Amino acid sequence: MSTVTRNLRVVRRMTAADIAQQSVYRGAWIIFMLANITMPIISLLIWRTALASGAQLPVDERYVTTYFVLLGFVTMATSSWMAGFLAQDIRMGKLSSWMIRPASLLTGFVANNLSEKFLKLFALVPMIGIVWWIFRDSMNIPAGPGRWVLFALSILLGAMLVFTIDILIASLAFWMDDVSALVQARVIIASVLSGAVVPLALMPSWSRGFVDHQPFRYTVSFPVEIVAGQLTGRELLVGLGIQLGYVVVFAAIARLVWSAGIRAYSAVGA
Repeated sequence: MSTVTRNLRVVRRMTAADIAQQSVYRGAWIIFMLANITMPIISLLIWRTALASGAQLPVDERYVTTYFVLLGFVTMATSSWMAGFLAQDIRMGKLSSWMIRPASLLTGFVANNLSEKFLKLFALVPMIGIVWWIFRDSMNIPAGPGRWVLFALSILLGAMLVFTIDILIASLAFWMDDVSALVQARVIIASVLSGAVVPLALMPSWSRGFVDHQPFRYTVSFPVEIVAGQLTGRELLVGLGIQLGYVVVFAAIARLVWSAGIRAYSAVGA
């Protein structure tokens, strides 16, 4: 059995176990997801009111509506909450117990991430469906399946990008006593530059060069733009290429830092 096949089977089994364990909190997932879509809905109503009052924006009502209806789904699907927990496990020495197991600590976090997303999206999708139906006449809905396929692919790449960034930040705990400030800084910076707070299409024109090409755009905004915006075929391919490039670059850096950290961790007798 190849290493990849074995790891996939381990992830599948650990994910199933996590889903079974966390299913007892179904009511909590529903409450969490209600909170998750509350802010996008409030933002949607504010921007629609602004447009109705004559505000001149670089995007129309259909873009704004589609963007905020999809925002809660995409944000959850690409999110990662691993950095703080992984850094704590490194700092507290819990990494030692994983080093003698057949599955790595990162495999456990992948399984946990997948299981939580499964349960959260299971609760979130019906809520998004209701909001979608309410605003269905004011949304951009691609006619063919092509954009939906690219949308799904972009979400997958966005989730991988966020996960690798979290690994990179958490790996610094091998040398730093506390990375919580870095974790919080990443959350704040990403919330703005990813488009989770304000659509990047509404950013000032002088910032477009930076905003359009910085990595956080490809964690939230770009997937939503595939459906909400009017990206041409070339823009879609270039965007997916940049997104894949960021995944490869951050994954390579995270692997190097993680490997160096493991060597340092083992060298001191862990």
